[in-house]
Amino acid sequence: MSLIDRLIRTLTGADSKQSDRLDDAGRHARLVAPSSTQLESDATRTGERWAQTLFVVDWPTNADPGLLETITTHPSADVDLTIHAHPRPTERSITELEDAIRDLESVRLGKQKNGDPSISTTDRRIREHEAVLAQLTDGAQSIFEVAAYVTVRGDTERTVERTCQQLWTELAKRQLTVKPVDYIQIEGLVANSPIADDAVSGTIGEARTPMLSGALGASFPFSASTVIETAGVLYGFHATTDAPVVVDRWQRPNGYNVLAAAKIGSGKSVTAKLLSLREIANDSETILILLDPLEGFHDLANALDADRIVVGGTRQLNPLEIQPTPRHVLEAASDINPYGQQFSSVMDFFETYFAHVDTAGHGLDTNARAVLGRGVREAYRRQGITRDPATHANDSPTVHDVFVILGEMADDASPFFDEEDDGTAPTTVEFAKLEDRAAELRIGMRPLVGDGEYANLGGKSDIDLRDEKVTYLDLQQGEADREIALMMQLLFDAVYDRAKQTDKRMVLAIDEAHYLLQNEGSLAWLDRAYRHSRHHDLSIHLITQELSDFFVHEKAEVLAKEASIKVLQRLPGLTDEGRKRLGLNEREARFLRQAKPGTRERGYSHALVCVEDEGRFPVKVTGLPEELALVDSDSSDTHP
Repeated sequence: MSLIDRLIRTLTGADSKQSDRLDDAGRHARLVAPSSTQLESDATRTGERWAQTLFVVDWPTNADPGLLETITTHPSADVDLTIHAHPRPTERSITELEDAIRDLESVRLGKQKNGDPSISTTDRRIREHEAVLAQLTDGAQSIFEVAAYVTVRGDTERTVERTCQQLWTELAKRQLTVKPVDYIQIEGLVANSPIADDAVSGTIGEARTPMLSGALGASFPFSASTVIETAGVLYGFHATTDAPVVVDRWQRPNGYNVLAAAKIGSGKSVTAKLLSLREIANDSETILILLDPLEGFHDLANALDADRIVVGGTRQLNPLEIQPTPRHVLEAASDINPYGQQFSSVMDFFETYFAHVDTAGHGLDTNARAVLGRGVREAYRRQGITRDPATHANDSPTVHDVFVILGEMADDASPFFDEEDDGTAPTTVEFAKLEDRAAELRIGMRPLVGDGEYANLGGKSDIDLRDEKVTYLDLQQGEADREIALMMQLLFDAVYDRAKQTDKRMVLAIDEAHYLLQNEGSLAWLDRAYRHSRHHDLSIHLITQELSDFFVHEKAEVLAKEASIKVLQRLPGLTDEGRKRLGLNEREARFLRQAKPGTRERGYSHALVCVEDEGRFPVKVTGLPEELALVDSDSSDTHP
């Protein structure tokens, strides 16, 4: 019987020649059946494509969860899997087990009389049978006759053969043996079709295997959950079920930050650009800012006609600039302290700066930080800026102002401590040390003033982020790693101030975020920004090459754990320690180690999407041709 005849008879109960009896289901059968079939002994050509159906003949003794995921997530071809499960009557199963136990006990007696050393094997089999019998008797388990069929499709017969060989090898590692349904490939296609007709096991008896319900459940990859949030964007399709995974970052209860990590070439940058594109397409009011030291966002920025700001050279940035916080933000977050946040941010900038100019990378010691902190507070005081948010609209001080104050302090530190008349004022010896330290700091800050190397950081800022929907902050002129970290930190502060001024949502995507994880100063600043970003509807999307970047410092590890969404792609070097730190199980870690990078032929890349309060979802990240044309200038050759 032809494939179309079988489809029609199954769906309608009519013969294909009885055209007057064909209803809608019959017409549907004609639509979904291939236009032609060509039969080979171990393959079938259906229309323009080839297919081969295999069946599982041997199963492992113990079935781990996700036993068949190797099939459903196979990257090299179009692979379908169908499991047919027919329950056995429980009473019949109990009777058969009791008979089998009696037979084994007879065998055991014979071995005992003859001193057969293999008696221990018989004892083990008796115990196993008795354990199953107890579960059946108690109703804890039932037995099914199970048949599993795998259909591999490809454009050529050779492609199908090669993929089948790969599957045989990979399944053998999991103690699964498959065979082709030779000479009945049409029946194999039917068995692996939606009509739920096991057309193979009647001919090939070994296609069916008795299996406990627990093992059957473990073999099903289709029970994997997904998340679909109404106002979210598509993160990918579940790697097992192809169900869409749609996540709304703005619905996360503890912040909206995203962490993306993967080995270079795995597709993380394209994935990040796809998610950014979908966020602004989903909400036309969302502001997107791309911060990029190595031109990774160049194509997306061009496609979106972003306002491009090349940072470096003569472009001015003021690390001390403070913007007024809107009243609605102050009222919504009573614990917010804009002045304290700004002061800490400035001190972290100087920490990063001095670590950069110090060849040993030590940054500020405790004494230097105390003196510099006094100078920074004095600079704000002279502009009339205090803890009172009403004063934050005043003109901000600059690094040059701090430089001048340090000079005054180096000449005579006493005026800067004259309020301390309660016995805590510095001694003469202490004043001398304070003055010496102020002089040392002033010397270290000379590159920030005059015609120094970083003079563009000494005056008032001329970068304005207020009027653009999409802004591209291009750091391509940065050279040394520490310099890039310094500029990224300052730009983030500018973005943070922009976020405070608007009631719109803002996404800040930071490529090559590992530059921010190199010293305590930038880490402290980033940690604080992470914690306060939700007050301003700011989503920080960090993208880095290696997850190990977040395990260098304790604060960096906290950042990884606090991200509400993690998009992890190919991590072949993920250690067991890293797995535990991320709270992943062995199965999820194995998925990341074996995840496939995106290629034009494959059409997708693998990712593990971890969503706070929802779970972890293995997905295939794909992009429409129209999307890929926007996010990847070389989309003809690469995919997510």
